Amino acid sequence: MHHLLRLPSLRGLAFSSLACVPLISLAPPALAQSEAAEARNVESAQAFDIPASSLADALTTFGLQSGLQMSYTSKLVQGISVQAVKGGDVPREALAKLLAGTDLAFRLINGSVVVIVKRGSEAVAADSSPRQLGPVRVEGASSQSVAAGANGSTDPTATEGTGSYTSSALSIASKMPQSIKDTPQSVSVITQQRMRDQNLTDFTSIMNQATGISVIAGDNNSGGSNINPTFYSRGFRITTLQVDGGAPLTAAGQSLPGGLAGGSNYVPIIDMAEYDHVELLRGADGQFVGYGDPAGVINLTRKRPLDHSQVVVEGASGSWSNERAMIDVAGPLALDGRVRGRVVLSYLDQDYFYDIATTNRTLVYGILEGDLTPTTLVSGGVSVTRQNNVPWIGGLPRFQNGDDAKLSHDTCLCFPWNQWNFDTKEAFAQVEQRLGDNWSAKLNLTRTNQQSVEKVGSVAGAINPVTDQGPTIRGSKLGPYPSVQNMADLTLTGSFPLFGHRQQLVFGTSYQTVHGDETGFQYSSGLFPSPLPQANVFNFNPGAYPEPADPRVNYTLAQASQKVMMAYTTLRLTLLEPLHFITGLRYSSYSYASQLNTYRTDAGATGPGRVNRGTDHNLSWPPTYSVVYDVSKTLSAYASYTDIYVSQERMLDEQLNSIDPLTGSNVEAGLKFATPDNRLNATLGAYRIVQKNYPLLVDYGPYAATQGAAPDRFHSCCYTTLSSDKQANESHGADLEVTGELTRGWQLSGGYTFNESVRKGTANYPVGYTGPKTPLISRAPKHLLKLWSSYQFQNGDWWRRLSIGGGVNSQTRSFNAGAACTAYNYGTDANGNVTAICQTGKTVPYQFSQDFYAVFSARIAYQLDRNWNAALNINNVTDKTYYQTAGSSDGGNWYGDPRNFMLTLRGTF
Repeated sequence: MHHLLRLPSLRGLAFSSLACVPLISLAPPALAQSEAAEARNVESAQAFDIPASSLADALTTFGLQSGLQMSYTSKLVQGISVQAVKGGDVPREALAKLLAGTDLAFRLINGSVVVIVKRGSEAVAADSSPRQLGPVRVEGASSQSVAAGANGSTDPTATEGTGSYTSSALSIASKMPQSIKDTPQSVSVITQQRMRDQNLTDFTSIMNQATGISVIAGDNNSGGSNINPTFYSRGFRITTLQVDGGAPLTAAGQSLPGGLAGGSNYVPIIDMAEYDHVELLRGADGQFVGYGDPAGVINLTRKRPLDHSQVVVEGASGSWSNERAMIDVAGPLALDGRVRGRVVLSYLDQDYFYDIATTNRTLVYGILEGDLTPTTLVSGGVSVTRQNNVPWIGGLPRFQNGDDAKLSHDTCLCFPWNQWNFDTKEAFAQVEQRLGDNWSAKLNLTRTNQQSVEKVGSVAGAINPVTDQGPTIRGSKLGPYPSVQNMADLTLTGSFPLFGHRQQLVFGTSYQTVHGDETGFQYSSGLFPSPLPQANVFNFNPGAYPEPADPRVNYTLAQASQKVMMAYTTLRLTLLEPLHFITGLRYSSYSYASQLNTYRTDAGATGPGRVNRGTDHNLSWPPTYSVVYDVSKTLSAYASYTDIYVSQERMLDEQLNSIDPLTGSNVEAGLKFATPDNRLNATLGAYRIVQKNYPLLVDYGPYAATQGAAPDRFHSCCYTTLSSDKQANESHGADLEVTGELTRGWQLSGGYTFNESVRKGTANYPVGYTGPKTPLISRAPKHLLKLWSSYQFQNGDWWRRLSIGGGVNSQTRSFNAGAACTAYNYGTDANGNVTAICQTGKTVPYQFSQDFYAVFSARIAYQLDRNWNAALNINNVTDKTYYQTAGSSDGGNWYGDPRNFMLTLRGTF
């Protein structure tokens, strides 16, 4: 592992030459030591217990036990083993014993940093080839410099090898590495160590453990699936992803911008073996994403190559034939380590606790990285994911009045011939250029191509409590349909002196295109004839319904595309040392185009469909402004405002004109705490979100009258907006999060969220709802707690190999309300689609809830030897029965997983 370390106010040749040498930094993983750490009396005796091991491992242990920062090149200590050092010594004496018999020596710099060098060297060799960009600056930290990331990565935010549940630097909401304490919004991180300890191997499992996130399985009531849940934060749906902090990636389900169609947006079928950590911003990011969607942003940070050779192999086996294997190989390749690479392969074969449904996923990820010059870092790579599923569409129904049908856990209202398959290809490249000591530029390019095909049968419909009838079988076929997205992001970041302080400045621009027309979009409905077959959900026999033949093409999408361009600048201004003011400027533009061709039953194509186009421009100053006040070196107070602006160009009013954009504000304030070494972070914040101009469906009539058909699902009509304060979406609440090391060996990640949301305006009350307010998403709870903690025993040869962990996810009541149809008129429309129209007066109101629940998990792990570790994870320890998602009486109800196990064997070489 290595860091390029640049210390402030260095004196002498030995100090200045450190600024251009690849070094390893062990404690803390990213930030330089604070003044308090620098003042530590290194001559005080301490109790050391360092077992015989490789020198690299011994120096890691020494750094943790002494609190000193160890810096050295991985090549320097490679292949060296040392004897145990135990007992009470001052750090100098303990380190001298550790290095006895080697040709290495050490130097103490500034009272806190230990540099390992060849014996007899007066300084670290000035001609050593840099392995990374540096120094990377983290503003707001007690030190003004930061080395690159842990474990030999060139990423200053990397968490691999830190063993920590927190990070000293994130790039989300700032476009540069910045400490959590100095980021004036609610941000969280799920580190590599947490991912390993909690067995978080895919995107959904990550979101299940993220603070403030509600995972709604099979959203959209009966239309959702078991493999593509949706995620809510603060009452709003999260639909924006970033990778390595680049331009936003439009995820499936985003209303606007980017709500072209399910087939034109990226479905996050993601294996986490490719990523080092996940960063999460809760609330609007009106500065760097371009459109301030109030839910939040998720940033996935890829694993980078390392400056030393490392091989990780992993095999896991668990309940319901859940099998997973992974290999991760990284290290230098050529030119004395200036060219490095990394390859990750993973394979998953998974069944579920319910019948029939399966998932099979393969990932191949590769990245090359090179030091083009001492100040230029280039990298590029590819990722290919293939996931084949036998999905369950629709979930479980209930009785017409909302009562629980209490179907068995293993019930799956699905068919063995179901399929929903994804091929996702990603290519990316980055160039990072250091410009002097204080400025750097970064170009981030990514292209994703996700092809999908779906043919499914499903069961939906409320159950008549007298006859047990009501649910019917329906089916559809979609695809193949593509989502092709191109993202480019260019940023210039740096600092300059003004008013006696360092001021921080960011310039940037990003560009995104989304296309769904490169191979066309085909949709066929009516796999089953009219009237739809009835299904007995209490004695369901999927074999009674063989796979139907593919019907004819119903319509094709000739083009579906959008373009989003953005330019921004941000200034972090310090006039007085404790007080920092952040503001900025943002310009964004959004354009789209779509054309739909329909096919009728009595003829061929009806001809080219209507071409829908629209463009929207917005200049916002300021899109955000924030104040951060440093109460002390460990505590800061903040307040921030971020605007909300989302184009609704694609949605038409009764005159077929685009409706006004969504607007509003995100205001929050709170306190943030970080220990001097950034090993523990804590945040307490309160927020209020107001969103205006949300669309309300009025009528299809005008569109049908002018176009001769109902509006297509790529261009919606007819809507109106409600802009007054009495007709707004409002959300308010508070977050409390603590992550990091409480004491030596004890890691904690705890997050509590309170959220109360309301959709004002009587037009928005659902049929059958009897409560005083209409929540934005009633299936998300008001109170949400996610807690996980682990402890690595510290004493004794046997106990030091053992670690234990445990946690709980709990939430208060969630509910749903509406009206169930008790009788339908079935038919076929002019395009051959099977229709089901509720008969007049044949509805029954329902309202039901999932009460408070708590689900406990546990882990025990043992280090078998220097290389191998075995771990057992147990989820839902008490085998709690509950509904993870409360859907409707028609469907969309999903049980949470019963008790399950996963045994993992991991080797690191």
